[in-house]
Amino acid sequence: MRTKLGVVVASLALTVGTTAILTAGPAEAGTVTQATLTINNGHHKAKGQYGNFIGFMVGGVTDGAGNPVDEGRADLQRKQPGKGWKTVMSFVDPTTLTIADYGSKAKGNVRYRLHYLGDATYAPTYSDVVTVTTLWNFKDTSACPNGHCHISGKLIPKARHHRILVQVKHGSWKRYRVLHTSVKGSYKVGVTGSRNGTKYRIIIAGTKSIVATSKRYRVIRY
Repeated sequence: MRTKLGVVVASLALTVGTTAILTAGPAEAGTVTQATLTINNGHHKAKGQYGNFIGFMVGGVTDGAGNPVDEGRADLQRKQPGKGWKTVMSFVDPTTLTIADYGSKAKGNVRYRLHYLGDATYAPTYSDVVTVTTLWNFKDTSACPNGHCHISGKLIPKARHHRILVQVKHGSWKRYRVLHTSVKGSYKVGVTGSRNGTKYRIIIAGTKSIVATSKRYRVIRY
């Protein structure tokens, strides 16, 4: 019998005296501003496998009437898991910011925001946060040579001794094997099929930088 493998990739003080009343009002604030930052054509969230394109970021600063602000500095800031906000790019003209290809590929879980510092005329402000979620990528080498199937591959980025749970579906998902990648980030496990197709899935454990990622397979014997 032959076997084949199907794959499915699955936030004023007031002083009163006896002869006079003195009052002090708040200092006059600068003109209200609004900063914007989006990714992938107007979205605030993006998700993709490590190294894959997720879209370009675009930002800008306007006043309360929606007119572009072309004075003052704007900083693109990044926050990685467990770390504080860090300025990664600065712009002296915050009118419209096309941030080239910076951040256009998924390289780890990260958040971005635009910080307009303001000047003598315009008030400082922050944009809404853009959140990027990164999944594991892998080079899939699963196959069925001579009718003997295996699920195999190599993690991208490389991660040695990383945990991968293999499950098989018999009514519900049940544990089949627990793998740990080699020093080169590769993994392999033998699987068997059935005439109707036996379903398997791998669940690659998450880290601070990359979320847990799953991939499904169907092994058919015919």
